Order: sequence, then C-alpha cells, then structure tokens
Amino acid sequence: MSSFPRAGRVARGYDVDEVDAFFAQARLAYERLGGSVPGPGSGTGSGAAASGVPAARAGTPLDVSARDVREASFPLSRHGYDVAAVDAALARLEDAVARHEREVLVARSGREGFLEELAGRARVVTARLRRDDGDRFARAGGLHRGYHVGDVDALCRRLRGYFDDGEALAVDDVRTAVFRGRRGRRGYAEGPVDALLARAVEVMVTAPD
Repeated sequence: MSSFPRAGRVARGYDVDEVDAFFAQARLAYERLGGSVPGPGSGTGSGAAASGVPAARAGTPLDVSARDVREASFPLSRHGYDVAAVDAALARLEDAVARHEREVLVARSGREGFLEELAGRARVVTARLRRDDGDRFARAGGLHRGYHVGDVDALCRRLRGYFDDGEALAVDDVRTAVFRGRRGRRGYAEGPVDALLARAVEVMVTAPD
C-alpha cells in the first residue's frame, strides 16, 4: 500500500485506489529487476543509488517508462491522497526512471551514441523555442480555452536560455508551470504547448548530471 497523507475530510484529493494501483505497478516493475522504487531523498546521485535498479541490471529496461509516470493522472475524490504529496512522489519516480532509461541507452549505444540521441531530442525542442514571441504555437480557435501567450513565451525564453546558454532552470519549474487562461485567438492552443513542455522535461531528466 502507498503511504501518502490524506486530504481533509471534506477536501478532494487523488483517488486512493487509482494511486495505489499505479505505484504497485511501478513497484512490481522495479522488483522484477531486483530493485526498489526510489523514495524521498533519491532524487540526486547516479547509478543504482539514484535509479533504484542494481548496477548489474542497468542495461535492462523497466516495464514502466518515464513518460508513463509523467502522463499519469488520477481522478479526484473526497478525502483522497494529498495532491502535492503524490505529485512530489511522481516527480521523484520520473527522475529515477529517466536515469535508468539513460543507463539502458548508454549500455545499448555507448555514451557517444546516447549523447547523440539526446542531442537529437533537444534539437526538436529548441527549434520551437527559437521562434519569436507570439509565434511559437498555434492559437486556440473559436471560444476554445488556451494559455496566456505572454506566460508561455516567458517560460519558453527561460527554456531557451537553459538549452542554448546553459542557464540554470530546475525541471520542477517546467513540470509545475501554470499559465493564465485566454480564449480563442488570444491564447496558445493547450495541446502543442503541453507536448513541447513534456519533450523538454524528457530531455532535462535524461541529461547527464
């Protein structure tokens, strides 16, 4: 069973059964490789200490991917698990799985091959980031809800500084980014923005420490 704190009696949190089922699946994936799901404090370092997988199995893929973790979503229910606590655990798990995926890539392609593949992923992201403010994404159509253009462009400029100039940017600043809403042509369409940020996070968590 998971051991997350609960939301208040009348507050809404993540559905307990859904969260427990997801983390049970992740735990099983680790146990199949003789490892254990990294807990709090496992977000730094490298190798088995960071990925949760024994060094002898570093080249063996897990049955759960960093994308699976990143895209995990749970319904809300009264007195469910505290949202912030679960989100923090998901972030730690994604980091650990991404480190293991990096180990798998290095074992398969060598360090140079891994770096070349990572650079290719980064180029896809930076090609979009280098567009002018206001023109990075398609606009939301009609009365559809979109993201505030200025908010998104501000984060994109920070991401461009990270990728192009090595400026500091924490992956959690991208994961937890929140944008004001705008309808129709006044906002960027949400789907393309979410997709690019997911790709950026994927590169950031997989990059060498």
